[in-house]
Amino acid sequence: MIIHHTESAPASKDFRFTSNLRDAVSSACRNQAEGFYKFRHKEQKPYFKTARASLGETKDCIRDGKQRGYFSPEVAEQMTNLCGRAMIANLRWLKTLDRPDPD
Repeated sequence: MIIHHTESAPASKDFRFTSNLRDAVSSACRNQAEGFYKFRHKEQKPYFKTARASLGETKDCIRDGKQRGYFSPEVAEQMTNLCGRAMIANLRWLKTLDRPDPD
């Protein structure tokens, strides 16, 4: 959804904004993917914490995009809701990483 809404004007004309928002979203995805490839919970945790921070940055960028008039209130709400759902899933996974590692 974020990629779609940053492909066209007015957001697409602000390269720095679009680049930052897309990088934040991609960072969350990349870090979670990399974390899943780590076997031990202790090794996974930093990746999911970084992903959570990137999701927070994404949420802030969405709010900024709405204030700049790049996203309608409806689109910004949809993106914020999706980001919030991702943050909840991330936090739930982070909490599972406190359990002992599998043998």
